[in-house]
Amino acid sequence: MGKSRPMAVLRIFLVPAAVWAIYYLKGNICFRLYPVAVVAFAFSYFLVSLFRTPAVEVFARRMGETIDDRAKAYCRKVTLVWVAFLAAHFLTTLATVFASYEIWAVYNGFVAYVLMGALFVGELLVRRRIRRG
Repeated sequence: MGKSRPMAVLRIFLVPAAVWAIYYLKGNICFRLYPVAVVAFAFSYFLVSLFRTPAVEVFARRMGETIDDRAKAYCRKVTLVWVAFLAAHFLTTLATVFASYEIWAVYNGFVAYVLMGALFVGELLVRRRIRRG
């Protein structure tokens, strides 16, 4: 399987789904689906990266980190955590599309960012602790 094949397959499904949503789901629903699409893209990126170089490892390398075998294993685990988080986040974001506008706005405009920030900061603290130990 080539490196670009998983993303190509993903695009085959995501692009028609987005076109269908825009054309058939008129009005406010398209606006509400935007966060769903963003989370689906992020989830897909992290998931597909597990079959290549894990996303967290890519980010670490771009920041100039030296990646040994232990760090590679850690990056893979953190990428798996993000995949799990983004899967749950995707389902929740999708559910809010069918909830009241207030619930949709609070979750997608506030709660989602707090949860992502908490995961990011939590991972940062764990990483610092591991480096010390």
